[in-house]
Amino acid sequence: HVLLMASCKRNGVDEREWLSDIFDRVQGIKHKDLFKLLPSNWVKYRGQL
Repeated sequence: HVLLMASCKRNGVDEREWLSDIFDRVQGIKHKDLFKLLPSNWVKYRGQL
């Protein structure tokens, strides 16, 4: 949990926005695409999810 929040800060991602978005998406995403939900990849991929 703490590492994910630190990753958000390091990548300039709003923690609350990220958490809200991934909670909505995590159940419907394919296992092979879970890496796209990581804070370091989220900005790049969120429009494609």
